[in-house]
Amino acid sequence: MLPPMIQPAKLPFFFHIAIETAAACSFIHRPGSQLTNPSIAAQLMLQQFGGLLLTTNLICLIFVLRPFDETSRQVAAALAFWHVWPCWRAYVRLTRPEVDDLGKEKGGEVKAATQKTLGGPAVHLAVHIGMFLLFARTVFM
Repeated sequence: MLPPMIQPAKLPFFFHIAIETAAACSFIHRPGSQLTNPSIAAQLMLQQFGGLLLTTNLICLIFVLRPFDETSRQVAAALAFWHVWPCWRAYVRLTRPEVDDLGKEKGGEVKAATQKTLGGPAVHLAVHIGMFLLFARTVFM
């Protein structure tokens, strides 16, 4: 039998903490890697978003440490909904390269104006679809 903290229903909360900690650090410490030539105001908003991600991690930690119940299911539903939006952003970035200011250089070489932070949009899409599915499954446990 697994320890109470490592129940299958709690795994998405653990994974969310791991994944969003990396993202939060990127938004907080390297906001310029998220957008092409962001203004200072945009960088501050990105850092604020990183702080919001860390806040979701603290909420997840609370739900890892407490017994799994109906409130845990409701928070899992909210976090499943949260993961829809990074999926949407990644999908748009994959299907509309101009969003990331991709342009053709001389010789046909494609150059990205922004760095592919944490693996780029394909990795983001896969990870956030996975997180959505894990949290959605937890809702029905």
